[in-house]
Amino acid sequence: MMPRIDITKLFLQVYEAYPARIVNRNDIELSNNIILPPSALDFLTKNNIIKESKNPILFRVLNYEINISTYAGVIDFTAEEGKCYLPTNMFDRLCLLEGQNVNIRKSSLERGIYVRLRPYDIEFMEKINQKDIIEYNLKNYFCLTPYDIISFKFGEKIYKLDVIECKPDKAIRIINSNIEVDFCPPKDSEKSP
Repeated sequence: MMPRIDITKLFLQVYEAYPARIVNRNDIELSNNIILPPSALDFLTKNNIIKESKNPILFRVLNYEINISTYAGVIDFTAEEGKCYLPTNMFDRLCLLEGQNVNIRKSSLERGIYVRLRPYDIEFMEKINQKDIIEYNLKNYFCLTPYDIISFKFGEKIYKLDVIECKPDKAIRIINSNIEVDFCPPKDSEKSP
């Protein structure tokens, strides 16, 4: 018998998507957190979803026109009604155009135990403490999905890494950055001389 779903607690909305930079929300650029409108908070509060959630609330973000999705946390509920704002990396990963509709659905994910990443440049792998740097910066990411891009600033440089693999499932939630991290060779090491 299939488990019964309480549809009163099903959060599934369609919003116009925009990159956060157009509203000067650069604070979310180095994360995978999105900004939703106040009505989303109202729904989550009225249905006790926030109260009942032991972990950060996660959402599946879907470009339904081409069936590409990823997962995100929410940083705040200050977007204009009918709109949501996404970090540029996420906006690009979903192949969105400004104002294009996306489906946002509350989701739950397995706790992650492993992630394999591919740095964009070899300079990152020359750092003595790459795993410590990643663990520290994962605090800005509540979840990971293959093909996502993690971006973070270390010193004066912004580093980017592709998410290649996650375990125990394709998409995982991150708790306290307590996760095994492994690396593939950097993208720029594959370039021919």
